[in-house]
Amino acid sequence: MRNLLIPATMLVLVACGTPKSATENKTAIEAQEAGQGYSVGRMTSAFSGEGCAWLVKLEDAGGLFLLPIALEERYKRNGLRLKFRYRPSKASSGDCLKGSPAILEEITVVPEK
Repeated sequence: MRNLLIPATMLVLVACGTPKSATENKTAIEAQEAGQGYSVGRMTSAFSGEGCAWLVKLEDAGGLFLLPIALEERYKRNGLRLKFRYRPSKASSGDCLKGSPAILEEITVVPEK
């Protein structure tokens, strides 16, 4: 019995561990703090086949994606660069496993260089 307990415990710990997400979240928080609470990201519909109609790929956050909740239609354009503040949401992400649900606030469109 004891011989099975250790491998079973290790399996649970490995399956539940998410060090990549923790690193990505830390990077996103640091970038947001450096921008005085604002983040910059690009809108993408590249993952619509995975149940994610629209996502925001954060710049300088190691590939972190946000799933915007109740985003106005005018911002739903592929490649549109936005500056915004966001807060995590407990809203359901449905079938989308790529992004973290978030409410975007104080949104402005960043002009292309």
